[in-house]
Amino acid sequence: MGNRPTDQTEAKTHRRHARTGIVAVAGVAAGAAAVAGVVAVAGATDAAPDPVAQTQASPAQAQEGWEHIHGSVEQGGSYGAVAATAADEVWAFGSDPEDPEAPRIELWDGQRWQEETAPDGLTALPVVADAGSDGQVWALAHSYDAGTSAAHYDGQSWTASAIDFAPEMEPTALAAVGEGNAWALAGSILGGTEAAYFDGQEWTSQTAPTVAEGVGAAETGEVFAVGGQGGELIVERWDGTGWTPEEIPAVDIPEGEAGASFNDVLVRSADEVWAVGAVTWKDADEKNHGKPVLARYDGTEWTVEVGEEEGSYDAVADDGEGGLHLSNGDWNPVMEHRDADGRVTDQEIVPDDHEIRLGGLAGLPGGAGAVLAVTALDQGDPEVSTSHARVYGTGAWY
Repeated sequence: MGNRPTDQTEAKTHRRHARTGIVAVAGVAAGAAAVAGVVAVAGATDAAPDPVAQTQASPAQAQEGWEHIHGSVEQGGSYGAVAATAADEVWAFGSDPEDPEAPRIELWDGQRWQEETAPDGLTALPVVADAGSDGQVWALAHSYDAGTSAAHYDGQSWTASAIDFAPEMEPTALAAVGEGNAWALAGSILGGTEAAYFDGQEWTSQTAPTVAEGVGAAETGEVFAVGGQGGELIVERWDGTGWTPEEIPAVDIPEGEAGASFNDVLVRSADEVWAVGAVTWKDADEKNHGKPVLARYDGTEWTVEVGEEEGSYDAVADDGEGGLHLSNGDWNPVMEHRDADGRVTDQEIVPDDHEIRLGGLAGLPGGAGAVLAVTALDQGDPEVSTSHARVYGTGAWY
């Protein structure tokens, strides 16, 4: 039998674009020094430079660019999620081109993309996926009539099972935690959250965090859930029986229906957690605005940074070498790479003839690169609108 939630053993969780300035808001006692365009708000003046302080990367240091590597108008379909266990095992999840209501699973095997048979019991299109370091993969799907279902790949074959979430609860976050175990979170536009844990044999309901935008787990068993409520950024940590709020530094947001939320989380270890999201507001003309938020936990305290330019971090993935891949926006996203030394490069993913909607972002183990699954939609207002699935890649895995 697998472990209970209290005892997890594995980790989870272009056109070149102008630099996004960042304002750092330090937590508790220490702050970040002003480095390479970073404005630090700190409680101490002798702190070390912030680990994500930005400097411009030279061409030799820049991350390899993103390329469209799979999917076309003729192939059709859509993508809602992606996961990777190795350079020769990348999974994309979405809809069948022949039946938009039917789920589709595709596998990159190191040579080509091929369609896999979706397991019986996967009731709808997968909307979130994750892979564990043990090589096992999970994907969650939802429809109001059929409820939530979970597809599980154990390294040999796919199976599916139901999760007893309320019909109105849509799966929002997933963490594969090793030994065939996983966390799943769900939320509703009407409010409320639910949580479930798979112990290697069955899904059981768990006490839910108050937020459910993202979830991740460390090898040592710590689990973090992220989100936001009103103008407050929220992180909660699983303590074995419930969720304890973390102390997150407050950020300044302009007045006007102000909001703040983390949208995703990457848990590398108990003392290195990254949460990404945005702060939002409306101006006097009722125009919406937002700025990206990047936060780090170092095992002692959280530090939060707010971008100076408009945007929203909607997804984060490990680059396998101490850096981060980030999606700035979920519509025509700018893909940002921050290496372990804080150098930043970014690239717009905007084809000439289509708009792009983010499906999922995943890093490949060992620093092999990253994969982005999207749905491409016709630009403008064509008489007959079409869309199709696309995969973008960066690195040396394809």
